Amino acid sequence: MKTKKGPGSLVKIMDEEEIKKDFIPQLNIITSPLFIIFEELIHKRDIPDREIVFSIMREVDAIETFLDDYGASHNKKFFYFRELIGSIRWINIAIFQGLHILARMKSYNLDIDEQVKDRFINDLKKIITLYLTTLKNLAVILQEEALKIGLKKQKTREKYGKKKMLIEIQKKILPPDIEEDTGKEKEEQAISIMIKFLGSAERFNTFVCSMKSEEEITEEIMEKYRSIFHQIESLYDTFLKNTDIEYKYQELKNIRSYVALSLHLLEMGKALAHFYERHSDKVRRYSTSTRISNLVSNLTIKETLREFILNYSIYFLLAGKSTSVRIFKKMGMDADEFIYSTKKLILYSYRIEDFHIRPVMPVTQIAGKYKLDTYLYYNRNRYDLKSPVEMAIAIPDIREGLSKENVEIMIQGPRKSVNEICEFLKERCGASEKDIICSLISSYTKI
Repeated sequence: MKTKKGPGSLVKIMDEEEIKKDFIPQLNIITSPLFIIFEELIHKRDIPDREIVFSIMREVDAIETFLDDYGASHNKKFFYFRELIGSIRWINIAIFQGLHILARMKSYNLDIDEQVKDRFINDLKKIITLYLTTLKNLAVILQEEALKIGLKKQKTREKYGKKKMLIEIQKKILPPDIEEDTGKEKEEQAISIMIKFLGSAERFNTFVCSMKSEEEITEEIMEKYRSIFHQIESLYDTFLKNTDIEYKYQELKNIRSYVALSLHLLEMGKALAHFYERHSDKVRRYSTSTRISNLVSNLTIKETLREFILNYSIYFLLAGKSTSVRIFKKMGMDADEFIYSTKKLILYSYRIEDFHIRPVMPVTQIAGKYKLDTYLYYNRNRYDLKSPVEMAIAIPDIREGLSKENVEIMIQGPRKSVNEICEFLKERCGASEKDIICSLISSYTKI
């Protein structure tokens, strides 16, 4: 009795003959443009333009997709080639973002000291050069690995053609000439976007200054804040860019520039953190190339993330905070009701009897006077100081800590509210203020 055969599997494992006659020739074709660009890049002595780096980005994306479609990362012969492509992708993204910042510096509206600006540009150029060296070394290692896995070396070198290889980087849009909102509504939108910016900047600054170890600087945390500032940039471009309110308050453009700068720095940081976490050790472990020792070290990557990416991101965000103060004043508003502030307080165990519900609960009335929310942070928990219910939960938790030792709490919210609440707790409970020091970043500069 014959058995009926079902439909064939959608996935077939290639044999050696198929790899040689089908897969290798296709890989040869798809990698050829990348090696042409690398030939151009390797012989460049100065910093390249964005176009050539963008071309690499496009070609690497295509190769990576091709290799993943064939499961190269799970094959002994091809996984290292796939790993090199992944490494090149993320180092190249970091370089592209750096070059983008460099190209845009003259068009950014920055109200900062010229010496600081010059120092930033010089530091940025050094960072780009550093990782460009790593990219070139990875390119050579990739070429060596290509020969090992059976790709053919090109006999005649085609010249890199910028016009042929590139698509337009700049996005073009139609003029936003439909006025849907009144001037008053536009001003409210401007205030709302500034509040989002100020709150996010303050939380980012607090996170950085609270870090105990550089191991906390991860791809995940870079992506978290990159996404936040990207959303703020999008909100600005949607509701404020090229509007009457932007024309009336010209310094709003400064806020947009500080957000953009920090966003691109965090994109650089995300790319470097990804390379460090996912590729760096693998690339070094399985390489037989003499050039592998020339790759940037993990310690140097950590230093870049700490001293360059985080330090300058915070600097520009705090510059935006100073600009916001001036904008609020021009709007006739009390800036201290909108500018976010963070303070740390020490509560002393010998004053535990002064810290219970009846004497402390008035903080909810203080917080309630202000439009923006104020929060108390303790033991990785966040409590809304406007909420009597949440304070009724927080106070016993803090008292439990005070029964054993002194306790550190953090108050974050609009500056006026934070100052008033801290003064209340100092007077009522004998609390003392503790300086917030960004000890992990040696070059940290606070405006």
